[in-house]
Amino acid sequence: MAGVKSNGELSFIDKTGKVVISLKYDDNSRFSEGLALVKLNGKFGFIDKSGKLIIPLKYDATSSFKNDLAKVSLNGKYGFIDKIGKIVIPLKYENASGFSKEGLAGIKLNGKWGFIDKMNNIVIPIKYEDFSAFDTPPTFSEGLANVKLNGKWGFIDTKDNLIIPYKYETANPPDKSSLAGGRLNNEWFYIGRDGTEYYEP
Repeated sequence: MAGVKSNGELSFIDKTGKVVISLKYDDNSRFSEGLALVKLNGKFGFIDKSGKLIIPLKYDATSSFKNDLAKVSLNGKYGFIDKIGKIVIPLKYENASGFSKEGLAGIKLNGKWGFIDKMNNIVIPIKYEDFSAFDTPPTFSEGLANVKLNGKWGFIDTKDNLIIPYKYETANPPDKSSLAGGRLNNEWFYIGRDGTEYYEP
């Protein structure tokens, strides 16, 4: 199903264009893992494919469900809920990314970033100045995350092993070709997992 807006009203249509769910919300997202994000009067919740409100409209911000969890924010703090609305990771973080296919999410606490698993165990210490907190690509892309330490960017794996040294002025996560991107001395490079730098992919 796809969400559409007509005459100021939102609805979901099927592949033939038939209205399946009529809504009275201010905004909505596509369905992801059986639930769709909806917004009303500045608050977010989730509906199922029958249009039933499954998770109440109470959050200040949310992401769509991915890998069974959704990131939510309330009063400036971030955490994660499951598909019945249970808070599985407390809303205590200053920021967070979605969970990657490796089962890790980036979290920010006291101005630093680290990584947790779905049980809220800290897998990678909260020590990084920044990291590329994109949900698409996810926290880890092709098994690597780009992180910033001592003013420079490098790449780590899911065990916090340094794969590509901290030396770049900025960096982009790897793409499907397994090449990352980095800028050094105002020049952009593609970077292989072995640290080899290429001007062309």
